[in-house]
Amino acid sequence: MDVCLRGLPPGYGVTLQEVLWIYFPDAQFVEEAGPLPEGDGAAAERTVDQSAEVGFREERPDGQRRIVARFRHAGREGVGQAPLLPQGENDRRRAAKLALLRALEDYCDAPPNTWGILTGVRPAKIVHRRLDQGKLGEDIRAELLHDYALQPEKADLLMEIALRQRPFLYTGPEDRRKSGVYIGIPFCPTRCLYCSFPGYDVKKFKRWLTPFLDALAGEIETVGRALRQAGQQVQHIYIGGGTPTVLTAEQLGDLLGWINRHLRGPETVEFTLEAGRPDTLDRRKLEQAYAGGVNRLSINPQSMNADTLDRIGRCHRPGQVVEAVELARTIGFPIINMDLIVGLPGETAQSVRSTLDQLAKLRPENLTVHTMAIKRASRLTAERERWTLPPEDEVEAMLAVTRAGARTLGLVPYYLYRQKRILANQENVGYTLPGRECIYNIHVMEERQTIWGLGAGAATKIVRPEDGEILDSWHNPKDPMNYVERLETIIGRKLKKLEGIPC
Repeated sequence: MDVCLRGLPPGYGVTLQEVLWIYFPDAQFVEEAGPLPEGDGAAAERTVDQSAEVGFREERPDGQRRIVARFRHAGREGVGQAPLLPQGENDRRRAAKLALLRALEDYCDAPPNTWGILTGVRPAKIVHRRLDQGKLGEDIRAELLHDYALQPEKADLLMEIALRQRPFLYTGPEDRRKSGVYIGIPFCPTRCLYCSFPGYDVKKFKRWLTPFLDALAGEIETVGRALRQAGQQVQHIYIGGGTPTVLTAEQLGDLLGWINRHLRGPETVEFTLEAGRPDTLDRRKLEQAYAGGVNRLSINPQSMNADTLDRIGRCHRPGQVVEAVELARTIGFPIINMDLIVGLPGETAQSVRSTLDQLAKLRPENLTVHTMAIKRASRLTAERERWTLPPEDEVEAMLAVTRAGARTLGLVPYYLYRQKRILANQENVGYTLPGRECIYNIHVMEERQTIWGLGAGAATKIVRPEDGEILDSWHNPKDPMNYVERLETIIGRKLKKLEGIPC
């Protein structure tokens, strides 16, 4: 559906698009250029041959400046407004978003959107910016409620998470030397229904493994040497993918050896291995990981319901999750994370409760709860007509179950992010036992520390830790063979950055 946008300067369509998507996921703004007019709101609006339209104008009832939005579609109208403060362009755009949100809520006769106008991936960054400015928590909360229209439970969640994260952010000049490393292994045993990450079927593309690993060894060695020469300390390492544990025990041992020789040092306090598929684990691989310094292991059931696992394309059984966690405990891993997904096809709040009851017996130190997002590159999107996803009220009930389950386990929320086209417009939350927070997860979300991305699909972000300004960012190629072919250029860009040479 096209929505004609009138009464705002050019470029506002991009600002407002994600608010529109909250209620009309397939709609797109078509801008009609023109200045923001003033008026009393009674003037008749022109009609256009579009399926929907939204018009904005400034009004001044009783001398108070407001921006008013009117959304029209199918013979109905929704009206919303927001105070218009003379503080700058960013505030003007925020007010336009808030007026549009209220107009859409009015049109759809919907309850207030719990996240208000915050549609970005990293909403806690607003709280951190205000804390950096010296603002009090109660004033920040009031701003979230009034200026961004968050519901109290979301404002409280953001405040709790940001305050828990503060000790892990910049504390002084010595932190400028700290960085993290992410290593991407882009192979999986199968591709899950919902996944859009790099995940090449290891059986189909097995011939790519050796050249990829050889190239990765070269990147680890060269970048590791450059980091040491630049005085950088690697605080945390995260091996993700894909499913890194599709590697054989020998390949995994070689990878850990390269990392320990060239990246890990006495300053490295956290070393995570994604072991997401329990069917890729055995005693030898886990012993290799533990001996190689891994102190945080992620074993991800997503659901403990066998029928669900079949539907989403995961080959393991719930019992294999239990066996893998118990084996990891025996070997000695101090922190185990477990992921689950809320909103999977065919599941209900009772399904999630069953999963939580089974996970509670395993007592993970970290629990990451993802709300299903319909990702453009996923098989779910390509086969959308085949699958029925839970309605919004059921998704909200599922999340309530996870919050209660986390509390029962003594877990508290410590990081949060959101995604486009996430079910019920909700969020993803990481929970932890106090003192067992994942440093990588905090920094990759809040962007307060440089993270070097090695391997296929890995992102590098150069960050000024004092204030989180992103100085540069880029991705390695997702395709393993493209990564191999471009290795010299990939390494060269990182070396120039570490040498202070503009790229």
